[in-house]
Amino acid sequence: MTSEHLGLRIERNERLLRDRVTDKVREAILHGDLEPGRRLTERELGELTGVSRTSLREALRSLQAEGLVERSEARGVQVAVLSEPVVAELYDVRAALEPAAVALFVRNATDDQMRQLVDSLIPARDDGEAHLDGTRRFYRVLLAGAANSIMQQMFGSIEARIHYLRRLSLRIAGRAEASADEMHEVIRLIQERDAGAAAASARRHVLAARAAALEALRAQPDLTRTD
Repeated sequence: MTSEHLGLRIERNERLLRDRVTDKVREAILHGDLEPGRRLTERELGELTGVSRTSLREALRSLQAEGLVERSEARGVQVAVLSEPVVAELYDVRAALEPAAVALFVRNATDDQMRQLVDSLIPARDDGEAHLDGTRRFYRVLLAGAANSIMQQMFGSIEARIHYLRRLSLRIAGRAEASADEMHEVIRLIQERDAGAAAASARRHVLAARAAALEALRAQPDLTRTD
């Protein structure tokens, strides 16, 4: 597999090389180009990215902290395999955090942040990438408007894995449309400044997303294998 195929080649500029390598490999994982369970050797990644092993090791440590890569005694470093128990735990955490973030947004967000949240509405329900892009915008604005740095850190620790699961769950028939409807409802209640109702709606959205992610995971038997 060539570096051109995966789009991992690193262009050198003033930004920290480690961070740019981390971003490139993260995106390849989130888009499924580097699939769960795939070994990540320093030699292959060095050929794909054109950077030193030192930068690669630092990037892999960052990705391991995000839960996107893991170490296996049998296979070394590999793309993390998300099992059903891990996915359930991720969504349990999200189900606690997201309603709280919504309530904080209602309390703390400026009028401009409210407009930005409305502008993040999913533009095309039948377009998976548009849905994912809109979802990312929604959460960026939501967390900024919540104005709680600890909340942002906690969300950030699970966001990459949740984003991967969003992409996977969109394979479930009707999930993209249902998800868009759920998020529209959350935003409508936020606009009404009804913190309690908006938080409850956000929790329902998370629980529906959890069910879809688990269904999609069960349809991918390779994702639950262990070494």
